[in-house]
Amino acid sequence: MMRSCIQYLLGNNAIRLFVLTVVSIVTSCGDKTGVDDPDQKTSVAPPDSISVFYTCDTRGHINPCNCTAGVAGGLARRKTFIAQQQQGDSLIVDAGNNTAGTRAWELLELDYILRGYKEIGYDAVNIGAREAELPVAKLHELAKTYPFMISANVLGADGKPIFSEYKIVTMKSGYRAAVIGVLDDTLLPDEIGEGVKIAPPEQAIAAVLSKAKTEADFIVLLAFANEQAMKSIADQFYEIDAIIGGDVEQPSGEAVTANKSTLVYVTDKGKSVGKLDLRHIGGQYVAERNTVTILMENIADDTKIAALVNELRQKQVENNYPTKKDDEDGLTRVN
Repeated sequence: MMRSCIQYLLGNNAIRLFVLTVVSIVTSCGDKTGVDDPDQKTSVAPPDSISVFYTCDTRGHINPCNCTAGVAGGLARRKTFIAQQQQGDSLIVDAGNNTAGTRAWELLELDYILRGYKEIGYDAVNIGAREAELPVAKLHELAKTYPFMISANVLGADGKPIFSEYKIVTMKSGYRAAVIGVLDDTLLPDEIGEGVKIAPPEQAIAAVLSKAKTEADFIVLLAFANEQAMKSIADQFYEIDAIIGGDVEQPSGEAVTANKSTLVYVTDKGKSVGKLDLRHIGGQYVAERNTVTILMENIADDTKIAALVNELRQKQVENNYPTKKDDEDGLTRVN
């Protein structure tokens, strides 16, 4: 009865946070050394909190989506929002699906989106299903031009990873994060680009996780996969602190706990930015709060990104490229 009352007042994540706080206090009373988990290889004490800013499924929408539900999103607003919110130890990541498709004008948009990501300060950008439709030569070009792009299981014809399997990011305090990227391997053969192979994500994670743990203190997985697949990965790999997705129809509300991982996700044409706040309690990071903010007109455009968007617009006009998206009003597939 008492637990039910507490759960009603606080919610599941708050209860977990409360319990871990008590455990942390009890542990500190019995151990005065101040040393964290001895298996955690770090020369820097874990920061009290880490924030992860995350996006997914921009799908070519460098401008706000002119959808029936409202004009929302756009990279110029995204940079302003993240810059206003970012403080302390944090990461900026994207879980994939940044291109609308494989046509010439869509690849031009993708280039400008990735240039925008560089300006925003993204630490890692995963390969999604739509990027996997590109031919292997184009993917190699992207890997060379944009080294923040990652994927542990998108392979070339030779069976070797096209992109970096993970990125090591040193945050403000000196605390290190390893960000690993994977794509679900359920795509059909005609949905995969020429010369591209997709290995099972679990196999790819297992191959890199041990090495990543020797280089970093905090593990983040970017997974363009559905919620069930992300939970399955969490069940297999307790070492992952946070899983960011994904191939879903709706963004997550409250963060989901699976095994020892915190799972969140966002979608739908880059209209929103997620912010996962994690707190270090009882020797691990747990979700303090998860917010998904829709980028509406009240958020000002960043001037540098706005200039980049205008440059893209000029090139579209010069090349007589279309500017309206095929999927303006829904989650439809561009063929």
